[in-house]
Amino acid sequence: MFFARTTTGLSRTEGGLVAALASRPYRITELASREGLTQPAVTQLVNRLEQRGWVERRTDARDGRVVLVGLTDAGRDVLDRARAEYRALLHEELATLDDDEVATLAEAVDILDRLIERMGGARA
Repeated sequence: MFFARTTTGLSRTEGGLVAALASRPYRITELASREGLTQPAVTQLVNRLEQRGWVERRTDARDGRVVLVGLTDAGRDVLDRARAEYRALLHEELATLDDDEVATLAEAVDILDRLIERMGGARA
């Protein structure tokens, strides 16, 4: 729902890939495994994002045979814009909740945090 309401032009899947690349460059196979997608699907996504100038393929400095996909400055900008729009939308929607709903939501966040911690933290 969120991506349909943004001005970024990112799909949900593209957004996940761009967000993953914000931490470091990845091999296509690593991205596929991380995002739960097939390697051909990730290759198509990377090609599309590369055409937009949001990602680039680079040779790994440690092993010249390895190609890494990294975020460009334009990719970082689109990710920052998507995150800002998400925060604004969330803030707008949260403002419509009453105090009891906000308290319930805060309790749910605490529960989710504990579950994530027990499961070994966020994805690397």
